[in-house]
Amino acid sequence: MGIHTSNKQVMNMPMPYFINTPNLGIELAYTIVILIFCFLVYFKTREIYNLTKHKGMQFFRYAFIFFGLAYASRLFLYLMIFGSDNMFGFSMIRRTMMPVSNLVVAFFSTMAILYLAYSTIWKNINIEHFLTFSNIIALFVAVMAFVSRSTLTVSLIQLVLMVFAAIIIFINHKKDKKKFGTKALYLLIFALWIFSLFALESRRIMSFEFKIGFQIISLFVFIAIYYKVAKLVK
Repeated sequence: MGIHTSNKQVMNMPMPYFINTPNLGIELAYTIVILIFCFLVYFKTREIYNLTKHKGMQFFRYAFIFFGLAYASRLFLYLMIFGSDNMFGFSMIRRTMMPVSNLVVAFFSTMAILYLAYSTIWKNINIEHFLTFSNIIALFVAVMAFVSRSTLTVSLIQLVLMVFAAIIIFINHKKDKKKFGTKALYLLIFALWIFSLFALESRRIMSFEFKIGFQIISLFVFIAIYYKVAKLVK
Protein backbone atom coordinates (compact mmCIF):
# COMPACT_ATOMS: atom_id res chain seq x y z
CA MET A 1 0.00 0.00 0.00
CA GLY A 2 2.79 2.36 0.93
CA ILE A 3 4.65 1.58 -2.27
CA HIS A 4 1.47 2.05 -4.31
CA THR A 5 0.82 5.45 -2.70
CA SER A 6 4.38 6.56 -3.28
CA ASN A 7 4.22 5.61 -6.94
CA LYS A 8 0.93 7.47 -7.33
CA GLN A 9 2.41 10.54 -5.72
CA VAL A 10 5.42 10.39 -8.00
CA MET A 11 3.17 10.05 -11.05
CA ASN A 12 1.17 13.12 -9.99
CA MET A 13 4.22 15.29 -9.45
CA PRO A 14 5.04 17.81 -12.19
CA MET A 15 7.81 16.38 -14.27
CA PRO A 16 10.97 18.40 -14.90
CA TYR A 17 11.36 19.78 -18.42
CA PHE A 18 14.37 21.32 -20.01
CA ILE A 19 14.75 24.49 -22.02
CA ASN A 20 14.02 23.89 -25.68
CA THR A 21 17.51 23.10 -26.95
CA PRO A 22 17.16 24.37 -30.56
CA ASN A 23 15.62 27.67 -29.35
CA LEU A 24 18.29 28.11 -26.72
CA GLY A 25 21.05 27.30 -29.21
CA ILE A 26 19.73 29.81 -31.74
CA GLU A 27 19.28 32.49 -29.07
CA LEU A 28 22.79 31.90 -27.75
CA ALA A 29 24.35 32.01 -31.24
CA TYR A 30 22.35 35.13 -32.14
CA THR A 31 23.43 36.94 -28.96
CA ILE A 32 27.09 35.97 -29.39
CA VAL A 33 27.15 37.28 -32.98
CA ILE A 34 25.48 40.54 -31.92
CA LEU A 35 28.01 40.91 -29.10
CA ILE A 36 30.89 40.34 -31.51
CA PHE A 37 29.67 43.07 -33.86
CA CYS A 38 29.01 45.48 -30.98
CA PHE A 39 32.58 45.12 -29.76
CA LEU A 40 33.96 45.16 -33.31
CA VAL A 41 32.28 48.53 -33.87
CA TYR A 42 33.65 49.80 -30.57
CA PHE A 43 37.25 48.77 -31.29
CA LYS A 44 37.09 49.68 -34.99
CA THR A 45 36.24 53.29 -34.12
CA ARG A 46 38.94 53.61 -31.46
CA GLU A 47 41.53 54.88 -33.95
CA ILE A 48 39.16 57.50 -35.34
CA TYR A 49 38.30 58.78 -31.90
CA ASN A 50 41.94 58.83 -30.74
CA LEU A 51 42.86 60.95 -33.76
CA THR A 52 39.90 63.32 -33.79
CA LYS A 53 38.52 63.33 -30.22
CA HIS A 54 35.14 63.68 -31.90
CA LYS A 55 32.44 63.78 -29.22
CA GLY A 56 29.86 62.23 -31.50
CA MET A 57 32.17 59.29 -32.17
CA GLN A 58 32.82 58.92 -28.45
CA PHE A 59 29.14 58.50 -27.61
CA PHE A 60 28.59 56.33 -30.69
CA ARG A 61 31.22 53.93 -29.36
CA TYR A 62 29.77 53.92 -25.85
CA ALA A 63 26.32 53.21 -27.29
CA PHE A 64 27.54 49.93 -28.76
CA ILE A 65 29.16 48.92 -25.49
CA PHE A 66 25.80 49.48 -23.80
CA PHE A 67 24.02 47.56 -26.55
CA GLY A 68 26.42 44.66 -26.10
CA LEU A 69 25.78 44.62 -22.36
CA ALA A 70 22.03 44.91 -22.97
CA TYR A 71 22.00 41.93 -25.33
CA ALA A 72 24.07 39.87 -22.89
CA SER A 73 21.63 40.79 -20.11
CA ARG A 74 18.71 39.99 -22.42
CA LEU A 75 20.08 36.47 -22.89
CA PHE A 76 20.13 36.02 -19.13
CA LEU A 77 16.54 37.30 -18.98
CA TYR A 78 15.62 34.84 -21.74
CA LEU A 79 17.05 32.00 -19.66
CA MET A 80 15.11 33.19 -16.63
CA ILE A 81 11.81 33.30 -18.52
CA PHE A 82 12.16 30.03 -20.41
CA GLY A 83 13.91 28.20 -17.61
CA SER A 84 11.18 29.06 -15.13
CA ASP A 85 8.53 27.83 -17.58
CA ASN A 86 10.25 24.59 -18.50
CA MET A 87 12.31 23.44 -15.55
CA PHE A 88 10.74 22.06 -12.41
CA GLY A 89 11.90 23.85 -9.27
CA PHE A 90 13.13 26.91 -11.18
CA SER A 91 10.27 29.23 -10.21
CA MET A 92 11.99 30.40 -7.02
CA ILE A 93 15.01 31.54 -9.01
CA ARG A 94 12.70 33.37 -11.39
CA ARG A 95 10.95 35.24 -8.58
CA THR A 96 14.25 36.42 -7.12
CA MET A 97 16.31 37.02 -10.27
CA MET A 98 13.76 38.17 -12.87
CA PRO A 99 13.24 41.67 -11.39
CA VAL A 100 17.01 42.22 -11.16
CA SER A 101 17.54 40.97 -14.70
CA ASN A 102 14.74 43.25 -15.93
CA LEU A 103 16.38 46.20 -14.20
CA VAL A 104 19.79 45.56 -15.76
CA VAL A 105 18.41 45.03 -19.27
CA ALA A 106 16.31 48.20 -19.01
CA PHE A 107 19.20 50.35 -17.77
CA PHE A 108 21.78 49.24 -20.34
CA SER A 109 19.41 49.33 -23.30
CA THR A 110 18.04 52.77 -22.38
CA MET A 111 21.56 54.15 -22.07
CA ALA A 112 22.42 52.65 -25.46
CA ILE A 113 19.41 54.31 -27.10
CA LEU A 114 20.16 57.68 -25.50
CA TYR A 115 23.89 57.57 -26.29
CA LEU A 116 23.29 56.59 -29.90
CA ALA A 117 20.76 59.41 -30.30
CA TYR A 118 23.13 61.88 -28.63
CA SER A 119 25.97 60.91 -30.98
CA THR A 120 23.96 62.56 -33.79
CA ILE A 121 22.99 65.78 -31.97
CA TRP A 122 25.87 66.37 -29.55
CA LYS A 123 26.58 69.84 -30.95
CA ASN A 124 23.17 71.09 -29.79
CA ILE A 125 23.08 69.72 -26.22
CA ASN A 126 25.55 70.27 -23.37
CA ILE A 127 27.34 67.04 -22.48
CA GLU A 128 26.99 67.49 -18.72
CA HIS A 129 23.26 68.13 -19.07
CA PHE A 130 22.93 65.08 -21.29
CA LEU A 131 24.80 62.79 -18.88
CA THR A 132 22.58 63.92 -16.00
CA PHE A 133 19.43 63.53 -18.10
CA SER A 134 20.38 60.13 -19.54
CA ASN A 135 21.21 58.61 -16.15
CA ILE A 136 17.95 59.87 -14.64
CA ILE A 137 15.92 58.50 -17.55
CA ALA A 138 17.77 55.15 -17.58
CA LEU A 139 17.33 54.74 -13.82
CA PHE A 140 13.63 55.60 -14.12
CA VAL A 141 13.12 52.96 -16.83
CA ALA A 142 15.14 50.44 -14.81
CA VAL A 143 13.04 51.03 -11.68
CA MET A 144 9.82 50.72 -13.71
CA ALA A 145 11.10 47.43 -15.13
CA PHE A 146 12.00 46.19 -11.65
CA VAL A 147 8.61 47.09 -10.18
CA SER A 148 6.47 45.88 -13.09
CA ARG A 149 8.58 42.76 -13.83
CA SER A 150 7.50 43.23 -17.44
CA THR A 151 9.60 43.64 -20.57
CA LEU A 152 6.49 45.08 -22.20
CA THR A 153 6.66 48.08 -19.87
CA VAL A 154 10.27 48.68 -20.88
CA SER A 155 9.33 48.31 -24.56
CA LEU A 156 6.60 50.94 -24.32
CA ILE A 157 8.75 53.48 -22.46
CA GLN A 158 11.64 52.98 -24.86
CA LEU A 159 9.25 53.27 -27.79
CA VAL A 160 8.40 56.78 -26.60
CA LEU A 161 12.13 57.57 -26.34
CA MET A 162 12.66 56.20 -29.84
CA VAL A 163 9.93 58.43 -31.28
CA PHE A 164 11.51 61.50 -29.69
CA ALA A 165 14.95 60.41 -30.95
CA ALA A 166 13.58 59.90 -34.46
CA ILE A 167 12.03 63.37 -34.49
CA ILE A 168 15.26 65.00 -33.28
CA ILE A 169 17.41 63.07 -35.74
CA PHE A 170 15.07 63.91 -38.62
CA ILE A 171 15.06 67.62 -37.76
CA ASN A 172 18.85 67.74 -37.51
CA HIS A 173 19.55 65.77 -40.71
CA LYS A 174 16.60 66.39 -43.02
CA LYS A 175 18.79 68.48 -45.33
CA ASP A 176 21.57 65.92 -45.46
CA LYS A 177 20.11 62.78 -47.03
CA LYS A 178 23.43 60.90 -46.92
CA LYS A 179 23.82 61.38 -43.17
CA PHE A 180 20.17 60.72 -42.52
CA GLY A 181 20.48 57.37 -44.32
CA THR A 182 23.08 56.33 -41.76
CA LYS A 183 21.02 57.65 -38.87
CA ALA A 184 18.04 55.70 -40.19
CA LEU A 185 20.04 52.55 -39.42
CA TYR A 186 20.34 53.76 -35.82
CA LEU A 187 16.58 54.17 -35.64
CA LEU A 188 16.19 50.68 -37.05
CA ILE A 189 18.45 49.36 -34.28
CA PHE A 190 16.18 51.08 -31.74
CA ALA A 191 13.10 49.51 -33.30
CA LEU A 192 14.63 46.04 -33.48
CA TRP A 193 15.75 46.18 -29.86
CA ILE A 194 12.30 47.26 -28.65
CA PHE A 195 10.70 44.55 -30.75
CA SER A 196 13.08 41.96 -29.27
CA LEU A 197 11.87 42.86 -25.77
CA PHE A 198 8.27 42.64 -26.90
CA ALA A 199 9.05 39.23 -28.40
CA LEU A 200 10.13 37.98 -24.97
CA GLU A 201 6.77 39.02 -23.53
CA SER A 202 4.73 37.43 -26.33
CA ARG A 203 6.96 34.43 -27.03
CA ARG A 204 4.07 31.93 -27.09
CA ILE A 205 2.18 33.70 -29.89
CA MET A 206 5.18 34.34 -32.09
CA SER A 207 6.06 31.67 -34.61
CA PHE A 208 9.54 30.20 -34.74
CA GLU A 209 9.93 31.26 -38.40
CA PHE A 210 8.95 34.86 -37.63
CA LYS A 211 11.46 35.04 -34.80
CA ILE A 212 14.24 33.69 -37.01
CA GLY A 213 13.39 36.28 -39.68
CA PHE A 214 13.53 39.05 -37.12
CA GLN A 215 16.92 37.88 -35.86
CA ILE A 216 18.32 37.73 -39.41
CA ILE A 217 17.19 41.32 -40.04
CA SER A 218 18.80 42.41 -36.75
CA LEU A 219 22.09 40.79 -37.73
CA PHE A 220 22.07 42.49 -41.13
CA VAL A 221 21.51 45.89 -39.50
CA PHE A 222 24.48 45.43 -37.16
CA ILE A 223 26.59 44.19 -40.07
CA ALA A 224 25.59 47.27 -42.09
CA ILE A 225 26.64 49.55 -39.24
CA TYR A 226 29.97 47.74 -38.96
CA TYR A 227 30.48 47.98 -42.72
CA LYS A 228 29.93 51.75 -42.64
CA VAL A 229 32.34 52.10 -39.73
CA ALA A 230 34.96 49.97 -41.49
CA LYS A 231 34.74 52.24 -44.56
CA LEU A 232 35.43 55.28 -42.37
CA VAL A 233 38.51 53.68 -40.87
CA LYS A 234 40.10 52.86 -44.24
